[in-house]
Amino acid sequence: MLGSLIAAQGNLILAGSEESIEEVTADKGYHSNAAISDCSGFGVRTYIPELELKYERVWADKPEEYERSMTNNRQRMRRSKGKRLQRQRSEKVERSFAHTCETGGARRTWLRGMEKINKRYLLQAASRNLGTLMRSLFGTGSPLGLQGAVWGLFGLYIAVIEWLCGLPGASSRLRSVRTNNRLIKTAHENHRHYLPTSQRIAMFSTGC
Repeated sequence: MLGSLIAAQGNLILAGSEESIEEVTADKGYHSNAAISDCSGFGVRTYIPELELKYERVWADKPEEYERSMTNNRQRMRRSKGKRLQRQRSEKVERSFAHTCETGGARRTWLRGMEKINKRYLLQAASRNLGTLMRSLFGTGSPLGLQGAVWGLFGLYIAVIEWLCGLPGASSRLRSVRTNNRLIKTAHENHRHYLPTSQRIAMFSTGC
């Protein structure tokens, strides 16, 4: 875990940030005497839930800083701040893993070689981050959502044409545009209605 903290601090420096990592939260898998003691040695406060053991810990044969670091971590986890940080970790970190590995199907792969697997996972994570940015900027972050937005714009276009045709003195060319739009919409609906179910789903799904 200490290596990950050093790498994260290096990324902050490369990004031009003057912030330094002062606190770290993780799941039970990172709870160990050495990891928590190393973080404390670097001045980083840990908020890591403790593993449930059937016996009490014995500190007689371990360094003194191990016991002190573990005790401080246990006390921090019992406070409201520790519980709040764990909720934020579950929401912001674990949810991204769920979207990437479970929904995105990146938990298993049929590629051979760590280099190919790393490239594939990098693209998967980058796609997920790109979708998050698109959702925050444009309100939609997937091709299926964009498809719905396109049909929404088409419906708005039809509504504007209908409104213009209802105005006094509307030209015959404008009325012909309205007629053509109605024919296109009707043909699309009929074509979709008579398609087999498998093909009908394929028209509106990315298959991801």
